[in-house]
Amino acid sequence: MADKSSKKKTGLTLACIILAVLVIFIIFLVKKDTILTNLKETRFFDRVFGSTPEFVENHTPSEKETVKIPLAPESEEVVIKVEPQSPSKPAAETEKTKTPQAQSEKKEEPAAETKKPAQETKPVQNAYTELQLCFVEIDADGSINRKIIKRQVAKNDSPLTTAIKAVLAGPDTTKSEERNCISLIPNGTKLLGARVSDGVAYLDFSDAFEINTNGIEGYTAQLMQIVYTATTFSTVNSVQFLIEGQKKEYLGSEGQWIGSPLSRTSF
Repeated sequence: MADKSSKKKTGLTLACIILAVLVIFIIFLVKKDTILTNLKETRFFDRVFGSTPEFVENHTPSEKETVKIPLAPESEEVVIKVEPQSPSKPAAETEKTKTPQAQSEKKEEPAAETKKPAQETKPVQNAYTELQLCFVEIDADGSINRKIIKRQVAKNDSPLTTAIKAVLAGPDTTKSEERNCISLIPNGTKLLGARVSDGVAYLDFSDAFEINTNGIEGYTAQLMQIVYTATTFSTVNSVQFLIEGQKKEYLGSEGQWIGSPLSRTSF
């Protein structure tokens, strides 16, 4: 009886062991992934075998993975590094995410300033100067009368020279105020030089200035025309006449005195 009882207990124990092993095996199959992961994290195999086996099923790529893209047969292989995306958005993307209101305000700004129309050029003040020129008029009885006329000319740095040359050129008969005027200065007379010193205008004329076919009245009139024209300037009080750069005492055969400066009181 004892042997049968002992065998019965042994068989029951063996059956329990086999059942426990089967239960453990079934649990292992069901929880295989979890068990292997836990063993890997606890470095169980490193401690027992000295190295950790690689599990292909749970292989995950590293943060940086090299992907090789084959090109055409004649081209070299290009290697592209794939990096994990940064959680922060790039500046360009941030710019795109602006509110529609801000974008509309930006579009409303003009691309460039509208060109302003060119301002009208205003005439320069005092671009002209007024000259007072002395000519003469002859009455019906033959008497000679001086006449001062005003003429607008372009402003320049030598108004005295401009005025004397205008008198030498004679009156402009196209203008009504000069139509009846004449000049008794000999034709062909040229101004060779002009300067002012201490209120005296030194005027140098060509030798044609010495020959006047109108006699004494002509000489007097030509000197008067020059003196009255020159003394209209505030810096000139009298005129010293020069002929070809030389100072002479008398002008022409009539003997008109020019040896000293002449003023308006001389006529």
